[in-house]
Amino acid sequence: MTSTSLDSSAASIDADWLRTLVDFAAVEHRVRERLLQLDADAALLRFFVQYASWNGAFAGGVAALTSLVSRQRDLFREPGYPRAASDRANYIASFFFDAARDEYDDHINPERDSHRCMAQASLIAMREHLGLPPELLDEPEPPALQALNDGVLDGYTGVRAGAAGSSAQVFAAIGYHLGSELLADREFSLLDEHLRGRRAALFEHLKRTTVPLAGGTHRCYAWVGVHSGHGGGVEADHFDHACAGARLALRYLTTGDPAAARAALAAGFRAFDADHASFFAIGG
Repeated sequence: MTSTSLDSSAASIDADWLRTLVDFAAVEHRVRERLLQLDADAALLRFFVQYASWNGAFAGGVAALTSLVSRQRDLFREPGYPRAASDRANYIASFFFDAARDEYDDHINPERDSHRCMAQASLIAMREHLGLPPELLDEPEPPALQALNDGVLDGYTGVRAGAAGSSAQVFAAIGYHLGSELLADREFSLLDEHLRGRRAALFEHLKRTTVPLAGGTHRCYAWVGVHSGHGGGVEADHFDHACAGARLALRYLTTGDPAAARAALAAGFRAFDADHASFFAIGG
């Protein structure tokens, strides 16, 4: 593949191309249909407990992706520089690290505010507002959810897509991350719409409530709010960074076939879509 065609291949890694890989109408439908099943207060809370649990696995996943990419010095080099100054693995990894940094500390709250703490604060405030028994937050996770949580690390290391070899595994892992960011931006927006439109009293309560945990005070709507396209939109920002990282990975690829790397990225993206479908099929 020539330099010109490689640049063209890298440039086309964007939302428009990724949307051709899966049925996005089906993605939105599965989220909306699951939300329509949550009329009962206990069902709503159980769903958010499960959603928060699954989401909580992604902080470690994207950190693992950052580490995976940063180790690939011989895979990613810039021509025209001596060996000691040519590897671009850390530079590429930095575009994925942005998501990990926010997952572990959002930086909006002056106190340390991980997205997991944000989610936990929302669950506590939600249970109290709905008047549900405390035992509901102590229920064990369904086996299907445990399997999905365990599989996140496989997705973020390329194993979930069945990729073999350093190049394929790295690009499959990047694809999985792209899927998590692109699909999550829409799903959080749908969750936000659902709470604002069908659970207005709960929405207002979460907006004005804070909960102390993990040595800090956490805003109870921040978790949904910052991820939704109607609020902070961090998923959209992370997706843009991830696309930039994917393009750079193709541009600086030194070994292997760029077309195969792109195919591995697509496989990783589809692997996340499959996990997404599995999560929204889990019952309460």
